[in-house]
Amino acid sequence: MHFPFTRDGFRHELYGRTGAVCLVERTNLRTGARHWEVVVLQHEPEKTMHGRLVPAHERYPASGEWGTHGWTYTTVTDARQKWASLAETRSQKGGSHAA
Repeated sequence: MHFPFTRDGFRHELYGRTGAVCLVERTNLRTGARHWEVVVLQHEPEKTMHGRLVPAHERYPASGEWGTHGWTYTTVTDARQKWASLAETRSQKGGSHAA
């Protein structure tokens, strides 16, 4: 996963990463409003799509994975707490890509 990136009118900046667990600041490009996301990057294996080889890569969780692999916070303090908790839990489990 490459940061920073822009998607759906928001700029995503990486604040911290431990393994696949990331703390991300998300800024609305139109209003300047910001919030923080804690995400567990998902691993996509190598595959062929439309006759083209797509290498293995990390991806941001899809909207349907929110609550399992992604969380939104209005304060950086709350986001940091979730990030630290997830990073510690995952490191104790061996740091697998799946939550």
